Amino acid sequence: MTNATETKTSETKATLLLWHALTPVHSGTGQGGTGIIDLPIAREAATGFPMLPASSIKGVLRNGDYSDAANEKFGSLDAAGRLTFTDARLLALPIRSYKGTFAYVTCPLVIRRLVRDMQALKLGLDLTEFPHVVEETEVHLAADALVHSGKVLFEDIDLKEVQCPATKQLAQTLSAWAGIEELQSRLAVVSDDVFSYFAQTATEVSAHIRLEAEAKTVASGALWYEETLPAESLLSSFVIGGAWPADTKVLQVGGKGTVGRGLLQVSEVGK
Repeated sequence: MTNATETKTSETKATLLLWHALTPVHSGTGQGGTGIIDLPIAREAATGFPMLPASSIKGVLRNGDYSDAANEKFGSLDAAGRLTFTDARLLALPIRSYKGTFAYVTCPLVIRRLVRDMQALKLGLDLTEFPHVVEETEVHLAADALVHSGKVLFEDIDLKEVQCPATKQLAQTLSAWAGIEELQSRLAVVSDDVFSYFAQTATEVSAHIRLEAEAKTVASGALWYEETLPAESLLSSFVIGGAWPADTKVLQVGGKGTVGRGLLQVSEVGK
């Protein structure tokens, strides 16, 4: 017996989208944090990885348009829309490197999930060559641009370099898909545990204040800390049921758009 969801998926066009953060992105939870960060970013419940909610992506595309045409694509109170958007999951995180300035860091878990989703949606895209196992003390590299005296130093973690043909192939594929040439020299694959540590600690946290208009001093209680996903972050998502708007290559997602936050370049894979 065929599941109805499986039947619908097999008959419906799906497109893989890669998101490249041109500026820091704050897509928040709408609630204050329970720790030192007052305005945290949205994260997956199970992994703790940063992500962009599908509702944010759909809302930006809809842009307040509730015409019949928009309702047909995005839905209304009475009916679901033709297009289905998935959350944009973290694909690679920019991490400071002692050599080479920074790296695009990912892990086997992230790539496995992307491969699984592409296969489930029958996209026919090949991303099966990647390091399936990475030891916690190692980093698999596509090139030697990040290597210093046989070591790779990311933030405060020292890792042993492993030059890996599978990582090189992965870097070439992702570079072609996202249109980011630097991926070919800067892609690094670390263990799932090390990546999880970076996902929790390598985001940007900045302090903000509100001044008293006349005194130009900090207003009482008006200090807060805001978290953002760093510029150069890479994410992946899918749109199901129709084509991505051909003229939409850069979107502003999340808060602080008037000061340049949240600019993301979107690439349709295979286009």
